Amino acid sequence: MLVALASLLVSGAVQAVISPPWNLVFLHPVAWVPALRVFARLRGRRAMAAGWLVGISATLAIFSWLPGTISRFGDLPMAVALLVWGLFAAAMGFHVGVFAWGFARVRRVTGTFWPFAVAAWFCALEFLNPHFFGYLQGDAWYQVPRFFLVSAATGVSGVSFVVFLCNAIVLQGLELAGRSDAASRRAWLRNLAALGALVLLAVGYSTVRLGHIETAERAAPILRIALVQPNHTIERRRQLSTMKAAAFAEDMVALSREAASQVQDGRRIDVFVWPEGALRSNPGQARNLAALDFVRSSGAEVWTGANHLGPEGLLYNSAFRIFGDGRLDERYDKNILVPFGEYVPLRDVIPGFDRIRTAGNFEAGHGVPKYTSGPARFVFFICYEAIRPGFVRSAIDDDVNLIVNVTVDAWYGDSSEQSQHLMLVAVQSALHGLPVVRSTTTGISAFVDARGMLTGQTGTFTRETLVRDVRPVRVSSLYSRWGDWFAWACVLASALLLIASRRRQTGGEHAGSTSWNDRGRPR
Repeated sequence: MLVALASLLVSGAVQAVISPPWNLVFLHPVAWVPALRVFARLRGRRAMAAGWLVGISATLAIFSWLPGTISRFGDLPMAVALLVWGLFAAAMGFHVGVFAWGFARVRRVTGTFWPFAVAAWFCALEFLNPHFFGYLQGDAWYQVPRFFLVSAATGVSGVSFVVFLCNAIVLQGLELAGRSDAASRRAWLRNLAALGALVLLAVGYSTVRLGHIETAERAAPILRIALVQPNHTIERRRQLSTMKAAAFAEDMVALSREAASQVQDGRRIDVFVWPEGALRSNPGQARNLAALDFVRSSGAEVWTGANHLGPEGLLYNSAFRIFGDGRLDERYDKNILVPFGEYVPLRDVIPGFDRIRTAGNFEAGHGVPKYTSGPARFVFFICYEAIRPGFVRSAIDDDVNLIVNVTVDAWYGDSSEQSQHLMLVAVQSALHGLPVVRSTTTGISAFVDARGMLTGQTGTFTRETLVRDVRPVRVSSLYSRWGDWFAWACVLASALLLIASRRRQTGGEHAGSTSWNDRGRPR
């Protein structure tokens, strides 16, 4: 019992060190094996409870930063934040319980090929699980482009499938250890060979795609961009708010001038990117005159986040492009707001919700404008919008060759959230074959190329700038056109397998097969 419990907790907790900032992806091909060995011995509710425990422990470990964030962001007592963290883990981890419940059922109807079936079953549930933060197993491989870029064809679910398949085949081999069943051994070797073929296929596709991206970059013109990270912590932002109205704009300009003075090769900076909320109001207002004077004197553009109070009295979390002559382009208003942070859902319906404090009471925008600056045709995404695959895919057309992500990550403290958030942004680069420039208030600001690779990044809670030459490109992908077709294929295959398992049971047939018994284990 204790060994089984430890196995479940280990498989769950190790997910945290596989993901950023540790990135120990070499553990991933066997990380699920301890839990799978337990699932293979259980059925029904006991299997579901075991899987749920794994899901809860994994969620608690990966999102260890959540209690502090909830407390800071929603101004809630830590006891309440811990309760919300636990409820969140229970909700997000439940899909692993469903997976464990169906593990034996899927094995029964697929015989010696069960590793492929359970990998599809896992990917189906992972994909269907509601995601606020959007983390999938395959995301952890984002800095291994010679393997991960297969996601440009299959989506991240394709990477998850291969990783989980490896775990299942390792388990199958362990179950056969010490047995003299030659037929089962041959079947396992066939599965192992098929896994090797899939890995080679993924590496081959990724290698070809890397070549296409390199070719596109060689032909692309350069845009020199400076990311400005002012280290405006929550406390510093409150302090600046008590100073003169121009304090935010003047601080951003001072740091931008430092960046410009450090350029050594004589070529000026084309664009300065300031983070979400860098300006407390529309850049055209008098309090932001320093920002307008800066762009007019430097000739560079500024792409910045700013709050905007509309004529109707509604507040928007917005992004602006300021031309080199001080004119403003069309405003972008954030479409996807963070509940209990940027707005309180049902505050007029549920008693007491109207007393919940938030970082702001914003209105959601509609639509994503496209902007053109020299060789770049870009879109703004504010904060978590850049990690929502469906939203990103719907907002970028074939002409877009750059994503600009501005965000405030100060609410999360000095935690793993910054690295995880950056990972999920970089994944979008790999999926769609276009670069990202990302400016944050406290880190991590970063340049991401069209491979999804981090080509430059700042520290956390540091005041610094980062200057790079960016080549705006777009290397179209199958994922951009077809979306999550692979994940939906896993959903369909899993549904058919469960139906087949149900029919076999109701038809009075033996629940096993010629090779597997009624508990999904080899005879």
